[in-house]
Amino acid sequence: MGVRIVKDLPRFGANLKGSVARAMPKIAAYLQSCANKKINRGVPPANAPLTAAVKQGNRTLRDTGALAASIAAHSGQTWADASTNLKYARIQQEGGTITSKGKGLWIPAGAKTRQLMRQYSATSPGQLIRAMKGAKWKMWRAGKAWMAQKGKQAPFVLFIIKDKVQIPARPFLYIDKKEESYIMRIVQEAVFLSLKEDN
Repeated sequence: MGVRIVKDLPRFGANLKGSVARAMPKIAAYLQSCANKKINRGVPPANAPLTAAVKQGNRTLRDTGALAASIAAHSGQTWADASTNLKYARIQQEGGTITSKGKGLWIPAGAKTRQLMRQYSATSPGQLIRAMKGAKWKMWRAGKAWMAQKGKQAPFVLFIIKDKVQIPARPFLYIDKKEESYIMRIVQEAVFLSLKEDN
């Protein structure tokens, strides 16, 4: 379901285990910070035009802020990790195809759909459609689109219905060479301080 990155250090002698263990929370916090920086910078490829229209922006992996907020740091004696248990995190990290299990995947057709979801406090297409019908909106299906119209206003596409959607990989949990070097510096400093305290 979720996804994680783990930094596991090799076995150390008994006299250094304590100093390495003390470094692990700092390394875990650093891994968490690295993941959030990647998300904040934006991970390629760019959003599809429809996604950008719905989100009213081009920042990848950023919409409600839930993904970045969900990344947590954990550590043990010789390991540290940053992870998230959000259901959609793995497909964002690795990419893949989401296939409908029934009545299709209902994709918001634009920013107006998102505005209406907020207006009616809807968290799913079904909730929004029920709320809008209750508010006297006219609604109908036209091929692969779900249309909406209020009074004499022009009708518009509320949702696009697809059988499957391809999600590109946008890895945000990984360690690059620069980050690896910094982690090793954290360990070296912890060992140095430990040896200094012992003398």
